[in-house]
Amino acid sequence: MISLVGELITSGNAAHLVAGLLLLIGGGAFAVCGIALAFIDIQQHRLPNRIVYPWAGFTLSLLVLITFLLGDLPGLGRAIAAGLAWGLLFLAVRLIHPPSIGMGDVKLTVVLGMYAGFLGWEVLLAAVALSFLIGGLVSLWLLVTKRASSSSRIAFGPFLILGAAGALILS
Repeated sequence: MISLVGELITSGNAAHLVAGLLLLIGGGAFAVCGIALAFIDIQQHRLPNRIVYPWAGFTLSLLVLITFLLGDLPGLGRAIAAGLAWGLLFLAVRLIHPPSIGMGDVKLTVVLGMYAGFLGWEVLLAAVALSFLIGGLVSLWLLVTKRASSSSRIAFGPFLILGAAGALILS
């Protein structure tokens, strides 16, 4: 994403400059909302709708504006499809085994999927993979160091956010 923003801002095209600036604003919103949600999830094991829903609306609106400026309708379609795909995957897990994933995680993946999907399917796959990799490694470390047991509840939201952020930064 960093290279994309750089290309857009330095392209000399006014629409691209504005799109690049909007992507930076989206990155700022990601940072603010992501950090807030991560801390809340760690402390309270919940991801409040009062943050997730406005963030989702803001993200979709921002992507629509960027699509208009860049003329990248497939990117917007991919972002929406990716958000829905990641969200539906987590919803299926939630319905099959409710204790394994919270509804806040399901809603959060829709927002994260939109961000990652806008940049490409490979970015979405990287976000999902990194989320599980980071979450798994931290959980393993907690188990090995006896800071958690197999029955401990571990907030997954921070790992979803870190995985998506990593995929976006590295893309």
